[in-house]
Amino acid sequence: MRTFQFSDAKSHKFWNIDVQGSAFIVTFGKVGSAGQTQTKTVASPAAAQAEADKLVKEKTKKGYTETTPKTSATDAEAFEATLHANPHDLAGWCAFADYLAEQGDPRGEFMQTQIALEDESRPKSERDALKKKEAALLKKHKKEWLGDWADTPDIGGATDEWAPTEGWVPYRFTRGMITGVEIGSLSVDIARQVIKAPQLGFVRELIVHGIDYQEEGDYEAGPDTANVEDGDPGQYVLVRWPQLKHVRVFRFGGCEPYEYDDDWPHSCHMPGTLIADFVKQMPDIEVLHIMAHFREEVNRIASFTMHRLHTLLLYHGWNFPLDKLAKNVSLTGLRELYCHPHSHEGDDDGAYIKLSHLRAICRSPILTNLTHLRLRLADFGDEGIEEIIKSGLLKRLKLLDLRHGLVTDEGAKALAACADLKSLTHLDLGWNRLTDEGIAALTKTGVAATLIHQQSATTDRWETFGQGDIE
Repeated sequence: MRTFQFSDAKSHKFWNIDVQGSAFIVTFGKVGSAGQTQTKTVASPAAAQAEADKLVKEKTKKGYTETTPKTSATDAEAFEATLHANPHDLAGWCAFADYLAEQGDPRGEFMQTQIALEDESRPKSERDALKKKEAALLKKHKKEWLGDWADTPDIGGATDEWAPTEGWVPYRFTRGMITGVEIGSLSVDIARQVIKAPQLGFVRELIVHGIDYQEEGDYEAGPDTANVEDGDPGQYVLVRWPQLKHVRVFRFGGCEPYEYDDDWPHSCHMPGTLIADFVKQMPDIEVLHIMAHFREEVNRIASFTMHRLHTLLLYHGWNFPLDKLAKNVSLTGLRELYCHPHSHEGDDDGAYIKLSHLRAICRSPILTNLTHLRLRLADFGDEGIEEIIKSGLLKRLKLLDLRHGLVTDEGAKALAACADLKSLTHLDLGWNRLTDEGIAALTKTGVAATLIHQQSATTDRWETFGQGDIE
């Protein structure tokens, strides 16, 4: 039996065909369902095979990708399958490197060298020699190991929020394999080059900083752009990449937020139209950063099964279904949750993060491993501080960031009087409504805190919530 899968912005389907003598059986439907089955009998086994081959050709022309498992695997393929299942297994990587070296494959030596460099306790002279060897091997075999995709024009194109730094490259080698792909400005051509590159079979970190806005005529149309609805066709192509199922770290849009730096640029123009369609194909996602405009897309993500997810960042959106996240039984490993909404719009009746959201997180029987919490532009003020203290959440938090909120001296004093505050390594109450009295109470505790740019108690709430993305 041969199996195929099709993914785009609107659907995730499978199609299988099995030739049995003079008949063939076709099974098709949505991924995850049993699907429907159709059987057709023809004149002979040869005719059945010919008809099946014709149907396969039609399906692949429409964009279906073959997923038929190989009946027998080489030793190398067995190693690869094991490492796909557990990419953090150092012993497995060492065994694979030794195997390739024994076969005379220079990749094995390159892997051994990069693995050795992970040990920072080695003497400087030894590390310098290893780095020299690493550079020499990569220089000699770079064309073979990298392929042509990284030379695609404008792959490192600058966006409003990001520009390549000196020496930047769109790939990252780890333990001898390309494990990271980083795209400056995603276009149709770049997406197509990435998808077809056989060298990217071990990618587990995907970063897309920006989108190249293209209209019809700016790119060659094909089955992979048939459902494009916006001026961002590159992501409609990339969402079909079979490698997405192995991605563990996905950062979509903007630049990496600074932890406490108020100068970090909050502007963002990334469309998050397909973000749920990307994440749906990443069952083992560990780190998810969404720095793009989103609304209902995150509602879908909040219900996905993500047993390995430990870090979730949601920036620049209008919708924060934190109550759904708090009920998602697969999120027991979530440790870090960072939220910074889009700038407030005048026709809305309040903040995008509310007291009910905070309560759901504080009282969740699932999110018991949370250590880092950022809820900016929230409306709960001192009531939220009371909820955090009474729920016991403060006992396990290392970071509490409520920047751009409505916390007053009353809330600051309550925090200062709570012994659990000492658990924090950092508190951020910048852009709230503290006076010198509240600031002094928190400063006296000795807990590292960011307390900059306090506002007057009479500051309009809309103005407070408007401190989101500065567009």
